[in-house]
Amino acid sequence: SEPASFEGDKWRTLRFAKMRRGRTKFEMTKTAMLSLLLVTASLLFATKAEITAKDPFVKVDGIKFKLGNDQFVFQGFNSYQLPEGAGDWGPVGRLMVRDILKQAQENGLTVLRTFAFAGRLKQNALMTGPGEYNEKMLEALDFVLDEASKRDIRVVLVLESYWNTAVDKDKTHANGIHKYLQWIKESKNVTLEVNDFYSDKDCKRMYKDHVKFMLNRKNSINGRVYKDDPAILSYNIMNEPRCEECGKVLQGWIDEMAAYVRSIDKNHMITVGEDGFYSNEFSSDRYMKMNPGDWADSQGQDFIANHKGKDISYAAIHIWPDDWNHREVRFQHDWILQHIFDAENKLKKPFVIEEFGKTREPGEDFDRRNRFLETAFMDAENNVLKGGAVAGTSWWNWYGRGDGRGDGYAIFSEDHSTFEVINKFSERLKNAVRSKDKNAVAFSTKEFNDLYGMLSSDGTVETLAGKSGEPGHSDGKAKSSKLNEPHGLALTADGKRLFIADKENHCVRVLDTATGELTTVAGKPGESGLIDGSVEEALFNGPTAVAAPESGSFLLVADAGNNVVRRVDLESGQVATFLEKETPFGWVGNPQGIACDKTCEKVMLVDSGNSRVLDISQGKVKIIAGPEDKGWEKKGFQNGPGANATFSFPLNAAMTSDGKAAYIASNDNTAIRKVDLVTGEVSTLAGDGKDGTRDSDNIFKEPARFRWPMGVALTPDGKYLFVADQYNHRIRVVDTETSEVKTVAGWVQGFQDGNLIAKDTKDVQSFVAAMFNTPRGVAVHSDGDVADIFVADSGNHAIRKISVQLADEIKIRSNGK
Repeated sequence: SEPASFEGDKWRTLRFAKMRRGRTKFEMTKTAMLSLLLVTASLLFATKAEITAKDPFVKVDGIKFKLGNDQFVFQGFNSYQLPEGAGDWGPVGRLMVRDILKQAQENGLTVLRTFAFAGRLKQNALMTGPGEYNEKMLEALDFVLDEASKRDIRVVLVLESYWNTAVDKDKTHANGIHKYLQWIKESKNVTLEVNDFYSDKDCKRMYKDHVKFMLNRKNSINGRVYKDDPAILSYNIMNEPRCEECGKVLQGWIDEMAAYVRSIDKNHMITVGEDGFYSNEFSSDRYMKMNPGDWADSQGQDFIANHKGKDISYAAIHIWPDDWNHREVRFQHDWILQHIFDAENKLKKPFVIEEFGKTREPGEDFDRRNRFLETAFMDAENNVLKGGAVAGTSWWNWYGRGDGRGDGYAIFSEDHSTFEVINKFSERLKNAVRSKDKNAVAFSTKEFNDLYGMLSSDGTVETLAGKSGEPGHSDGKAKSSKLNEPHGLALTADGKRLFIADKENHCVRVLDTATGELTTVAGKPGESGLIDGSVEEALFNGPTAVAAPESGSFLLVADAGNNVVRRVDLESGQVATFLEKETPFGWVGNPQGIACDKTCEKVMLVDSGNSRVLDISQGKVKIIAGPEDKGWEKKGFQNGPGANATFSFPLNAAMTSDGKAAYIASNDNTAIRKVDLVTGEVSTLAGDGKDGTRDSDNIFKEPARFRWPMGVALTPDGKYLFVADQYNHRIRVVDTETSEVKTVAGWVQGFQDGNLIAKDTKDVQSFVAAMFNTPRGVAVHSDGDVADIFVADSGNHAIRKISVQLADEIKIRSNGK
């Protein structure tokens, strides 16, 4: 079965737990304090434009933001703690606020997102009780708004948060929505669950009272009422709301509170402030596949439903690759593009990437984090260039010079290489807004392929057989044909006939790759056994692999359930046992793979249960590699001469056309092994024994890894080995000369035709990336410019075809010359 998935509940408080563990008081080194004081003079003489009370508000115009008559696209940042610093850290805290805003202006940042509440400590709580406020902290928020306006920086105010990040010694102190629950407990001696916040009438009343108070507050510095201040860009009604298994309750709350904010403030835009999950209460199973894990299905958020309401001005998402156990830029890219698609086509509203970042450990270089930021910025830029819905980005989270706090995602003012990236893409985003080139893109095809570890990003996936995705047996075309857990594949040299080991139907099938017609070659559907004879009478038991000569005149079948190898003569229509289960070296055990040279004179069998590889040419058995006996007790991962080499449940295999080498998907080794069939030497081509998802040359500098690979197939020239990577639900490719591993297609488990990777173009179909479900067999045919990779998509009971456009440097030759 598939390995256990990440336990999603663990991520919930990870990031905010790190915030809680940060220092509760502002701490600064002497050097940092001196640096901060030295910039004070420049802070006092800002001459650039500022936002005045007479300036226009940023408004929504279709799928774009407008400031007056001009399109407004922002590069922004989060700095949630600025009001806390301004109110509770003394004069140095206010200098830190000014310093951050000055540096932000210099880096082309035009929007700050911050929390319109404070209170990690009881002493700096903005709200001290129902309707009760700390004037010092209110004046601190006034200060932040006024200073931002002087720097031409607009502010997104987060009105409340789901998370309790309190760290006070007084354990009765809480913040986020938990403070409302605490106040009810204190006043009424009633204990409410967190989910009750969204339906309890007292909680609703207190939240509305808070909103009314804040929006009607007059800034103590510049005299502007918040609801009339053009320096405020918009409101989040709540940071990352959750309501487990009660999405409809949360939706009702969002609609009610957005309407209430709008009833008070007609000027400013409103959004939710959520991660962007899809809920099983609103969205289809296809959308559930987009989530970072099954745990996200029940968090209550639904990106489309939550942002559909008339009082929600624009859509926004948050991305947490580390917290969600998706530490790869590919997931970030797909997450962004899926939501861009929904914003443009379902919601028809502007879209903001509101929180994103990457953890960085102390002492680690900045490359990984910078790459995550760059890829998000490039996706935003690319969408702006095409005239799409992206209206802004804001990374998480900026901490000032000498600030001793900071969660794992912290970006400090001194992180120069990161700010070089931020500065560069701020300028690029401005240029994208001004660009008149309708064909402009943010990256070249090669840059895109290298960025996401793709063999090629140009190509498509289609379903040739078993289109319903349901198990069964029926011949015919794609819509009507059915299979039941297809496994191994074999293709004739001309690419016209694809033979299939249809395991759970106990049959061998053949697919006409041109017409899509599927027929049964041998075996009785649904009936297992061991009977030779005509193809109509013969019985198989769970066939898992099939091999054929280039001519396709006969087949060799690894009949795993019977522990034998069968020969199907396609000219005479007869089935015979090619290799009995009892051999001079003991019984064959559950053979999962078989391969041969171009004439099938040389044949090898993967004796999976015995963790060894056998030469069974002419039906005679020799051990190529692995133990002579009791292989089930001698599993391992050792290279070297065949007699000393060990495997751990090896599966399918592919042999070079000249019969000199073979490649084996060694399942429990999570590696691709190479066997020199001349010398018997065993080596590892790719993989290091640890399961993983990464391709070669990844930003984590980790080895390329697989998750229980099964099917393998060689190109005619033997240069590329395609791999059905079962539990990554992907098709990978390995360069047999360099061992470089790349992804061909697939990203999350599912059943969807489409492109090899989601792309943001004017063609809406380009957003759709293909998905697989436990692929177990693969075969390949190429004419040089295009590679057709056939996939036994076992979990979807289907045969899929990947058509890949190949760049000049990866053209596949028809032979070894």
